[in-house]
Amino acid sequence: MIILCFITGLATVGFGLVLPTFLFYAQNLGATPAIATVIIATYSMGQFIGTPIWGRLSDRIGRKPVLLISIFGQSICFIWLAYSSNLWMLAAARFFGGMISGNISTAMAYVADSTDEKKRAKWLGYIGASVSIGFMIGPALGGLLGGQDASSASLFYPAIVAASLSLATGTATLFLLKESLQPENRSPKTKENTSLLKNWGLVFRRPILMEIILLALAMMFVTGSFETIFPLWTQSRFVWGPIEVGYCMTYIGLIVTLVQALVVGRIVPILGEARVIRLTFIGYATGLIIMAQAPSWIIMLLGLTIAASSGAAFGTATSSFVSKVAGDKEKGFVLGVYQSSSWLGRISGPLAAGVVFGLLGVNAPLYLGVLVLVPCIIAITIVAKKLDAQKPSSAAKPG
Repeated sequence: MIILCFITGLATVGFGLVLPTFLFYAQNLGATPAIATVIIATYSMGQFIGTPIWGRLSDRIGRKPVLLISIFGQSICFIWLAYSSNLWMLAAARFFGGMISGNISTAMAYVADSTDEKKRAKWLGYIGASVSIGFMIGPALGGLLGGQDASSASLFYPAIVAASLSLATGTATLFLLKESLQPENRSPKTKENTSLLKNWGLVFRRPILMEIILLALAMMFVTGSFETIFPLWTQSRFVWGPIEVGYCMTYIGLIVTLVQALVVGRIVPILGEARVIRLTFIGYATGLIIMAQAPSWIIMLLGLTIAASSGAAFGTATSSFVSKVAGDKEKGFVLGVYQSSSWLGRISGPLAAGVVFGLLGVNAPLYLGVLVLVPCIIAITIVAKKLDAQKPSSAAKPG
């Protein structure tokens, strides 16, 4: 498990390397804020399509082969990104990078294979923390490699370093990681489970699971919209460039790491997943309001800390819940559907952020996020009441 944490963390460093510079570079190639956020969203479009496929494949052939395919495939996409000289190439590289990226949901399935329910939230928190450490290191390094300011931003060096790290991560996975899914627990290839739409239907016919997945979609809409517009938002509010954005993303990674490694694994067994999720909706909305009203970047960091902490706890709590309601031979697929549904939010969120940022003003994406989160607080309260009357494990039977 420690090796898996190392691998997921190293893989995320590469992903984080390109984030501080991406929007600035897209604008330097002629993109408007709306078009730049569309290009950002193509990664999530690819993940929406690819994640359930990789999840189902990992249920059949094992977790390690899928991790290898994903990590080595990402190295190719990073090289493609490095040599993208126009917006079409940039969008295509981003889309295929999302398509091949099944490593996070597969890592979650690896944890579900290897832990019982009492320890699952704890180890999912550790995986989340390793990912967050990657986001600490990657954006800081990417900001330094990506140019001194917005006008000089370039993806070449961040993407080349990211490709090199992906190759190193794939090599470590090949030689150090053991397979977690035993042959007797693998899902056989049948006509029934090769129908992607049918399996989506099976997942969404489970009421509480369906509601949690839809709430995850809403949260990802909000986080995706803010995270995507963040470089342009800070440029407009505080005249920041790639270096400042990179350092701030590193700070976010630190906060998320601490919450996932030290906090969420302890509070989920006490409060339960549903109540933790409700607190995260309240916290994220509060953080967005503080950021929108902040007169300086120092006050902005207070709101960002609250929002980042809430997002970190949300991801771990929902992953733990979804893994509990999945059958033994479908954890990879169910987690893949959960991740893929979340990516719908990360598709629509950036698209909405780019439009409202340009039409309604700098803070409009933040206020839009608050409007989305308020109904979610009510919805998760209803789900919590259902869980009081019916244990989640009773929904665990495959449909």
